[in-house]
Amino acid sequence: MGKSDYILEMLDISKEFPGVKALQNVTIQIKAGEVHGLVGENGAGKSTIMKILAGLYSNDEGQIIFDGEDVTKKLNARTVEQIGISFIHQERYVAPHLTVAEMLFLGIEKTKSPFKFMKRKEMIKAAEKMLSEKVGIKLSGNKLIGELTVGEQQLIQLCRALMNDPKVIVFDEPTAVLAKKETDRLFKIINQLKKEKGVIYISHYFGEILDLCDRVTVLRNGMKIDTVNACDMTINSLVTMMVGRDVLEQYPAKERNAGEVLLSIKGLTHKKYFKDLSFDIHRGEIVGITGLMGSGHDMVGISIYNNSEIMAGSIEFKGKKMTRISPQIAVKEKMGYLPDDRRGLGAIQAMSVKENITLACLKNIAKKGVISEKEENECADAQIQKLRIKTLNRNMQAGLLSGGNQQKVVLSRWLCASSELYILNQPTSGIDIGARAEIYSIIDRLAKDGAGILMITQDIPELYGMSDRVIVMYRGEKKLEIETKGNDISDQIIIASMGGIGDG
Repeated sequence: MGKSDYILEMLDISKEFPGVKALQNVTIQIKAGEVHGLVGENGAGKSTIMKILAGLYSNDEGQIIFDGEDVTKKLNARTVEQIGISFIHQERYVAPHLTVAEMLFLGIEKTKSPFKFMKRKEMIKAAEKMLSEKVGIKLSGNKLIGELTVGEQQLIQLCRALMNDPKVIVFDEPTAVLAKKETDRLFKIINQLKKEKGVIYISHYFGEILDLCDRVTVLRNGMKIDTVNACDMTINSLVTMMVGRDVLEQYPAKERNAGEVLLSIKGLTHKKYFKDLSFDIHRGEIVGITGLMGSGHDMVGISIYNNSEIMAGSIEFKGKKMTRISPQIAVKEKMGYLPDDRRGLGAIQAMSVKENITLACLKNIAKKGVISEKEENECADAQIQKLRIKTLNRNMQAGLLSGGNQQKVVLSRWLCASSELYILNQPTSGIDIGARAEIYSIIDRLAKDGAGILMITQDIPELYGMSDRVIVMYRGEKKLEIETKGNDISDQIIIASMGGIGDG
């Protein structure tokens, strides 16, 4: 096969950081007219090779050929889009206080001479037309970005990228926080794009990889294992290639014993998102809750942790009725909350691993307002060892860790605070299968030690693989509650309930 068959070739790419060989002679070749999957565990080299393609890192060895031209020395953060390569990131780089039109034309505004006043009406009209033509959605160009759904914000980002008419588009974990309907819409757009462009698709969701991609390149420990046709693979064979072992069973056996009621929710009604919600969580039990985007399931956890927007109903914790709960009170009462946005709201990126771990238990390691450095170090080291957090040392900046290790850091924060209830919102979103298995093991161990777990997730296999009971919400109401032990519960039952089908 000749070079002309590929729109992009990254040939024998190597990159070394101090003490770490991030990439060793990795070759990835992308055809125009294909969706090319890129998979590997966190730390396998996916991020590094994509940062080289984005011009953020320079490669130590190797060559990058784009559209028949050697662009190895031309790539940088300024030129990559001009060359014809665009990136759609998992983190949505949008400004919530700008309008749709202002966001699309940011930096390339339509202006009037000589004072450079913006042609707002013209921009709004043009934005609405482009969104309709390029990504198939109808939105007011005057609407604020912050008022859009996550899926709509992502389509704004994609539309802005398409305005440059790129020849290659890279999608990095694009569905990590999308509902199924939004995911389906994105896949439809990607299948249209591949007719004339090369698409690189990075995801930890193997079902998506096999359904969407034509070929898949697998990385492990900074090396390329192989490039294979997606149609020849199964999820298990792909995972085995990726981790070097068979991972048929990533969920721990459900050998937990439920104890006394820890949390009792009765008739809980949010002023906007859900109403008349009732359920219990026992010690030693994992309760999963799910629903489509807009069902209100994703607001249940934070509403237990902070009930300021609850209009009716009651929350009873450890036998005590909680009339008012704030994050400060929740921490004092031994509740821990792991948010879905681990970078923005979970691990504090600029703080050290140690500071993140001990954040919720500083009172326990301080005397007369002065933190004991010895006790803080011992606490952090114990959690790093217990959760097997991969970090150079306790003082390493948390933002430099992989996603899975950042999630472990946030979990260890609540372990350090001796939490009794763990509210976990999308605990494994965007995390590779190896790190997922470790986090599942940690969650299982917490429950076995007597904690109560509320797991909020849209990952259906995770939902019934981990939960003792599953709650499905539909349009703000509980549609289904079912025990998973001894029941032939399937993803079809859950998905049907999410769509409002069934008696509940």
